[in-house]
Amino acid sequence: MYDLIIKNGKVIDGTGSPAFSADVAVHQGKIARIGKDLGDAAQVIDAAGLVVTPGFIDSHSHSEDTLLIYPDQIEKVEQGITTAISGQCGDTPAPISRDADPATAREIGTLGKATDVYRTMGTYLEAAGKLSFSGNHALFVGHSALRRAVMGIENRVPTAEEMEKMKALLRDGMEHGAIGISFGLIYPPSCYAATPELIELATVVAEYNGLVSAHIRNEGDYLIRALDEFLTVLRQSGARGVYSHHKAMGKENWGKVSHTVRMLEQANEQGIEVYCDTYPYTASSTSMAARFVPKEYRANGIEALKAALRDPDTRAELTRRNIDTWGEDLNWVLVSRCNNHPEYIGLLVPEIAAMRGEQPYDAVYNMIIESNDACNAHFFTTCEEDIQTVMAYHRTMICTDAGVVGSSKFYHPRFRGSFPRAIARYVRHYKTVTLPEMIRKMTSMPAAVYGFRSKGLVAEGFDADLCIFDPDKIADQADYKDPSKHAVGLNYVLVAGQVVVEDAIHNGKCPGKLLLHNQ
Repeated sequence: MYDLIIKNGKVIDGTGSPAFSADVAVHQGKIARIGKDLGDAAQVIDAAGLVVTPGFIDSHSHSEDTLLIYPDQIEKVEQGITTAISGQCGDTPAPISRDADPATAREIGTLGKATDVYRTMGTYLEAAGKLSFSGNHALFVGHSALRRAVMGIENRVPTAEEMEKMKALLRDGMEHGAIGISFGLIYPPSCYAATPELIELATVVAEYNGLVSAHIRNEGDYLIRALDEFLTVLRQSGARGVYSHHKAMGKENWGKVSHTVRMLEQANEQGIEVYCDTYPYTASSTSMAARFVPKEYRANGIEALKAALRDPDTRAELTRRNIDTWGEDLNWVLVSRCNNHPEYIGLLVPEIAAMRGEQPYDAVYNMIIESNDACNAHFFTTCEEDIQTVMAYHRTMICTDAGVVGSSKFYHPRFRGSFPRAIARYVRHYKTVTLPEMIRKMTSMPAAVYGFRSKGLVAEGFDADLCIFDPDKIADQADYKDPSKHAVGLNYVLVAGQVVVEDAIHNGKCPGKLLLHNQ
């Protein structure tokens, strides 16, 4: 007798092939048989009118800071994600900064102080490996974390000794199961690294057949140059790579993704194995400082940043540069977080500026100061046509670029809606790709890229991580005003053969685990 049989559904197996009618039997967390008249089971799900697909794999996620605190990770599975790749954009909690203060470190449940758990990526992965999650998780080692652990936030070239220390910490992470290194080349201190440093670290990852992911150095005016740098890193290190959240920011740069797609394809033709991922929204999300304050003003910590922003001459120079880059109209910036000013959340910058009686850029600088740089926003800087161009590219995977909500009340809708939205908008509405191709982008392709040999396909012997949904109804409901709405049309999500989501609501089960590189 099987543990579970899913009957009467249409199977989209993840290969990109058309759907076919079959029942799916599950036993001991694996797909045991696919066919008809499979026998008896302890539980039966009638999937008539529904499709059965592999569980979705989130190619670019940010659960690294919340994984130990919120192990249920419910916003993932409630949109069909059964595996998430975290530790992106260079910023992981481990290895911990050399300047970490044990006196102020927070407790992480029963795991002790953050300085204990996050001492190295090895200690972090060991702690995470003892926990159960609603879905599965894998992690990169963050380049910014390596730099902070060895050099603090100093803007300079590492010494030979420091370089060896970073490489040793990276090897520790790889040997404990990290899947590679992530670069966040617009964020300090990762942004202070020159290309040779990136190549040297990527070479270590190549020794383990790991991956290098990169939030490249510029996604606007210098997009082409920034992608070329990343491809150079891959070419000279021999590592495989993923270009993170492929997009072009700023109206004057729209359309450049046609060129960057060609760059990726040409690189693969030349023997560089490189992929990309994207999320199905025209708004990105990051800190105000990262968007409007150049890295040289962020190099020496929050107090130095605040002092620079208080200086009238610095403000005038920043405003001139920002107007040259972004223009005077900031109606495309929606505040999502501002410590000490919760009343600003959900408002556009011009609305806040009017409330304060200030010019828009002055309001931005003052929010950064008054929030101690805890001020984030949604930036509506990309266009629908570019999303479709990237989405149609055959090496593009789907991602959320998000972690979990935690205690937040206002956040980007991608936290809850990315995968249902990709199907609803780019399969049904725009017909950018077919449903089988979209499922391939969400399942077997990331499984192959990230090395999950038993995931990503509805096939006998594979893990029973599965989604069951109505292909005509599945859709996101979360939006920028109310991001808390659950998806519709998502009937069931299974992880390791156990139902963890019914009608887009997590049932409390946590059969997921930490996935380690090459295991």
